[in-house]
Amino acid sequence: MKAREFLAQKKANATERDLMKQPLNEAEVKALAKRLGGIRELVAPKRRVETESLTDAQLVKKLVEEPNYVRRPMIDTGSDLIAGFTADSRERLKDL
Repeated sequence: MKAREFLAQKKANATERDLMKQPLNEAEVKALAKRLGGIRELVAPKRRVETESLTDAQLVKKLVEEPNYVRRPMIDTGSDLIAGFTADSRERLKDL
């Protein structure tokens, strides 16, 4: 099940943002990284190996310039920010 379907079943109000059409700016990347526990938590799993050698500052720039490197979906419950849609994510969202 995809995140969109999961949230619809929970009847959760969700706002979607297409990062390819409306990329994150540097301030947004830094704010999301802070909430997730670090900039590397914001990187899509398939992109981690190729970003290992980048400094945090370089990685921020990369995520701004290359939105497909950002882990998706991002679900902000107001009190919690969840990156990716895994079994752990679904568990954290079960009480929506």
